[in-house]
Amino acid sequence: MLLIREDIEILRSATERNRRSREMINWVETLGESGNFFGGEPLAAIGRYISKDAVLSDGPFIEAKECISGYISLKAENLEQAVSISQTCPYVLNGTMILEVRPVLVNNE
Repeated sequence: MLLIREDIEILRSATERNRRSREMINWVETLGESGNFFGGEPLAAIGRYISKDAVLSDGPFIEAKECISGYISLKAENLEQAVSISQTCPYVLNGTMILEVRPVLVNNE
């Protein structure tokens, strides 16, 4: 699974967020054509942080510089292949996005 991490300031602009979304859709379509796309969605710009003592309700951008803006599930043979695929993302290539690559555990593997 790829967790998409982006700078909050970039995402505050609806115009910029829409432009980036369109380009990500184009990239994801190439993943589908290669058979590596399994699923994924952008995440809404609203949410809550939950801690032991409180529900913080002022959104997901509490004094943070980056946020998780979406996820992509890949079909990959191993972690190295998933990393290689991730390195083709146009926003990873231009330095404005970080993709965190994490294996999904199935049946407590």
